[in-house]
Amino acid sequence: MKEIICFIFLFLISLNIKGQIENMYSKFDLPNTVSETSGLLFYNGKLITHNDSGDSAKLYELDTISGNISRTIHITNATNVDWEDITQDETYIYIGDFGNNNGNRQDLKIYRILKSDFNSATTITSEVISFSYEDQVSFTSNPYNHDFDAEAFSVYHNELIIFSKNWASSEVNAYSIPKTIGSHTAIKRASYNSEGLITGATYNSEDNSFLLCGYNKEGKPLLFYLKDVDVENLFNGYIERTDISSSIGLASQIEGIAHISGKKYFLSREHVNRNINGNQVVLDQHLFRFDNGSFNTLAIDLLELDQINIHPNPANKRIQITGVTIAQISILDYLGRKVLTQKNSSNQIRINELPTGTYVLKIVSTDKRVFSKKFIKN
Repeated sequence: MKEIICFIFLFLISLNIKGQIENMYSKFDLPNTVSETSGLLFYNGKLITHNDSGDSAKLYELDTISGNISRTIHITNATNVDWEDITQDETYIYIGDFGNNNGNRQDLKIYRILKSDFNSATTITSEVISFSYEDQVSFTSNPYNHDFDAEAFSVYHNELIIFSKNWASSEVNAYSIPKTIGSHTAIKRASYNSEGLITGATYNSEDNSFLLCGYNKEGKPLLFYLKDVDVENLFNGYIERTDISSSIGLASQIEGIAHISGKKYFLSREHVNRNINGNQVVLDQHLFRFDNGSFNTLAIDLLELDQINIHPNPANKRIQITGVTIAQISILDYLGRKVLTQKNSSNQIRINELPTGTYVLKIVSTDKRVFSKKFIKN
């Protein structure tokens, strides 16, 4: 399948700009063998993925050009109860067996394998890191209605950061455990009102950021960019949230995300066959590539756009914004270039020096949400 570049330009379609990524590439359909691709890792120029509970303890190495499986690696002393994500450091690959849809698992674990073993053989063994959540006191089965599932984690310095998938609250908690073999208590570091289910994570050491993927309960796929992170409060830095439905399709169950280098990332979607609002949606398992730099152009949170107003619009000298508590305002031209920034909490911004035309007002709220709306300068 030829690589297709998808440019999503919704700038002039409506008053409320929709979420977009300017350079999302459709790479190829993934092999049927990995139809439930649940984690993604970029290593040695290849992709590594795995299925979740529907498969045995196997890792699949994929060629990034053809999409074909180049190797299958069997882990002889592991069991795939519910593998959900994969991450790495310089020495090891870590596989997260912590899927917990019912909320009653007491055998949460992470398998650690040596990269040297992975490189040289297709049958290898692992070591085990076991853990439990410090704040979980009940283990009664409560399917899809609890806050102790997890499908995302990543290495962060000397720790493993686990991002929860909170079915009940649609929030996300960040827990940390050591990378060492043994039994650990996962310490709750921070929480964030993601208003969506987090399903994958990757860390970019080049700009000290996490990129999380997931979807909300309406089936909209989402990306969360966490910049300037600190282990003591992982959600205290700059956060951007983007709805990517228009780029990869509504109901896309994205579960794997992997950093390549710089601003480049891979994203994988599981096979989907589900009913959305009375319509049967069927999507093949698929791989995408994108550049995170586009987030800095138009990152958008759609949740409260109807409450945010710009007036007057069109305007000549200044505009006033209501419906949000503002930390920073930026104005972007029709090419996505930043032409004006105001770093204070004022709800007014002067536009008299801007040329006549159509612009996007990008608003960062005090609770670190990002909103964008179009306005016209007369």
